[in-house]
Amino acid sequence: MRTTLVMRHGAAPLKRLYVLLFIELETRRVQVTGVTAHPIGPWVVQQARSLTMALEDRVHLVRFLVRDRGAKFTSSFDEVFQADGARTIRAPVRAPPSQRLRRVLRRDGSP
Repeated sequence: MRTTLVMRHGAAPLKRLYVLLFIELETRRVQVTGVTAHPIGPWVVQQARSLTMALEDRVHLVRFLVRDRGAKFTSSFDEVFQADGARTIRAPVRAPPSQRLRRVLRRDGSP
């Protein structure tokens, strides 16, 4: 199972960057697929395609994708994973695990 999170990262004054990352829950492996100042739907879809191409040779395929409810996750994003047989699940509104992850990342050195 993978979960998806786009989070803000204050890199420099007046500059906000968004990080798209995927977390493999079984191994707790984090894969950062991209960083941008403007996370729009087509960019997120391209990152999803890149990830699925990188994972083609893996023995264990993605069965579930838990994702944020943000507008940047369009139906095209879901279709990328559904084409490989993964079921897309939208996280509940204000799901606590993503909030905890943000706190951990900030505590461990991220501003």
